[in-house]
Amino acid sequence: TVRRTERLLGTEVTVTVTAENEEIGFIHIEEALSEMRQVAGWISSRDPASVTHAINANAGLQPVSVPREIYSLLERAIQISELTSGAFDITDAALDTLWRFDGSMAQIPGAEDVAGVLPLVGYRKLVLDAGNRTAYLPEKGMKINLDAIGRGYAVDRAKDRMLDKQVPGGTIQAGGDLSAWGTRGSGDKWLLGISDPINIGQILRWVPLIESSVSIVRTDAQFVRSGDRTYGYIMDPHTGFPAEGVAQATVLARNAELSSALAHALCVLGPENGIRLIEYLGDTEAVIVDDAGIMYWTSGLSLSRE
Repeated sequence: TVRRTERLLGTEVTVTVTAENEEIGFIHIEEALSEMRQVAGWISSRDPASVTHAINANAGLQPVSVPREIYSLLERAIQISELTSGAFDITDAALDTLWRFDGSMAQIPGAEDVAGVLPLVGYRKLVLDAGNRTAYLPEKGMKINLDAIGRGYAVDRAKDRMLDKQVPGGTIQAGGDLSAWGTRGSGDKWLLGISDPINIGQILRWVPLIESSVSIVRTDAQFVRSGDRTYGYIMDPHTGFPAEGVAQATVLARNAELSSALAHALCVLGPENGIRLIEYLGDTEAVIVDDAGIMYWTSGLSLSRE
């Protein structure tokens, strides 16, 4: 088993593969990372050379030609927005002018400030032209951020590259997004431990990751405090304020792109609506922990405290 970690996509990326020897293993890892670097170059909104930056910079001005892969990613992002009734929305990046979770925000935005920016949020406003393969934000100040779906997409591309190379097993992790295939060098399955939020350290169930992906989103991974209130970094696109009520959302799906986008959406939808959505989808499972530490899970997972 060979492993390497690199800073990419705004987080720690770790690629683990099983191989005949270290040299071959590290060659495979470099191939996986090269796929992820390419995606990072496309979607990093802070990179002036990225597609995302070009789309944002031309908001209200003109459409931007985008690579075929990113155009398809934008289409899928819109589909997930429709599926989640707008709980997942890549255009909520417009709220970044008000909400910053890097320690630079002096005070919490007021309702009037949010009301002034909220009209710039709305996935239906993003204009995609399939014929010319362009993307256009029609109003100045509109922005997109593809991190919530793009990291999972990067993980999937790297995993597909490994499968094409017939790498027998491994995992690719980007922050809270992880995808696995094959088995460990010992022949054992890759396992995900679902922990008890009340009894710290107790694992309620080990779930095998067989050709599947998992995404875990903690709303307090980044936060800002004001008085006795803590605001997490997951935004509710409908209100313009941070989502409330969910501490953590975990989604297991066939690919990391879907699991990542859905995990972010569940933080907005809340336990009841979120679990209902995942049950409707099928072939997907989820665990939601609310602010009180109460767990909710889909029927395909049997979780209980001994």
